[in-house]
Amino acid sequence: MAQEADGINSDLPGHFMGNADEVRRRSPWTVLIALAMGMLVYGVAESYGPVSVIGGILPAKYFFIGLSLPYIAGGVGALFSGSLADKIGRRGSFMVTSAMIIIGIAIFAFLSRYVIALVISFILVGMAAIGLETPTLSMIVESVPASVRGRSLVIVQNFGNIGVAVTFIPVLLHFSGATSRLAISMLFIAPLIALGLSWFYVKESKPWRAVKSTTDIENAWQEQDGNAEPVKPEVGIPLRFLILIIIGIAQDVAFLYFSYGVGYSYFSSGLADNIPIIGGFTMTIVGIITGLVLVEKLNRKSFTIMSYGLLVVLWAVLWIFEALTHSTYGLILTALMVLLFIPGEVTWAARGMLEPELFPTYKRGTYVSIVRFTVWVGAGLVMILLTYRALPFIIPAASVMSIFILSLIMTILWQRKGFETRSRSLSGLDRKISHDIKR
Repeated sequence: MAQEADGINSDLPGHFMGNADEVRRRSPWTVLIALAMGMLVYGVAESYGPVSVIGGILPAKYFFIGLSLPYIAGGVGALFSGSLADKIGRRGSFMVTSAMIIIGIAIFAFLSRYVIALVISFILVGMAAIGLETPTLSMIVESVPASVRGRSLVIVQNFGNIGVAVTFIPVLLHFSGATSRLAISMLFIAPLIALGLSWFYVKESKPWRAVKSTTDIENAWQEQDGNAEPVKPEVGIPLRFLILIIIGIAQDVAFLYFSYGVGYSYFSSGLADNIPIIGGFTMTIVGIITGLVLVEKLNRKSFTIMSYGLLVVLWAVLWIFEALTHSTYGLILTALMVLLFIPGEVTWAARGMLEPELFPTYKRGTYVSIVRFTVWVGAGLVMILLTYRALPFIIPAASVMSIFILSLIMTILWQRKGFETRSRSLSGLDRKISHDIKR
């Protein structure tokens, strides 16, 4: 009888299996590679709406649709995939949403001359790609030891930045609309890789299987995390929702507005077209450094306050610079935009770690998806208001700053009221369920 190993399909033929020790060594990497491919698609999906406008595929008058519709649809997709992740498992939800992406991009590749087809493609790809986040985050926190959980969350999510940058390369090279369509379509080989790896190698996490089979959940966590100290959830679910939603909206608005909104609304086209590429690669580098160096050394509370505090400070610097110079191009403005992508990345890292770490296993998918739904729809609506028509710079600048300051207040609240999760076992979140099962 074939033996089962963590994170892979034990029923593979012998030439795939190797010995049990080899399987155990390689399986976490296989899982992380599959999830990273999903996040690469997530980054592409974030960008190909704006790229469709900039590349002349979607008429310019529909810019606000290309910028906002995929994210609003993504919120709906998050609800769908999160509920699915709790019902059929993280692996099943990941595979369903990956398949939806392939359908959406096929529509994009073959029918993009029709605006209605583009809209349908934006909706499908937005739903599925954003929906991939929930099973991805859930699988990581339930499959990776507590000592490297934060590092894994940050580095895997960092592939989204690569997707953003790579999608804009056809624009930088001034490809034709047809070539841009082909280039973007080719990038969606990533979900095929993710599907293949998931099908052959990825199994459901032990904590999720323990919840579904009503076996000892704490033992499942101990097998993964060893003797790591359990988290102590000292605040209720409503406060966790409030803080995660507000810091999530602030982070998404920061990323979207820095990458697309402010540049195309107020800067010259030469800088605006390059900002997403500059930002994508800047965030990739910052994400790698953050994942490898910072996240396992700073506690989550301090890291979150630092991230959102930096966001407020650097946005204030750009706002003051623009108020004094009204610059639309130049080395200083470019440098300031590069600096803004540093908090754009570290705030993403902060919320990306906290979201799956604050909820119990039996509802992790659903609860994370509720947060993601609210964040994506909220950020999409904010972006419509900021980009639908031209406004004096002081109005969007002040609006964005108010969102950033509110998010900083939430991180201070979490510092005072919340519980620490770095390098701690998430078994503490499931302790009540475990006791109920034993009774």
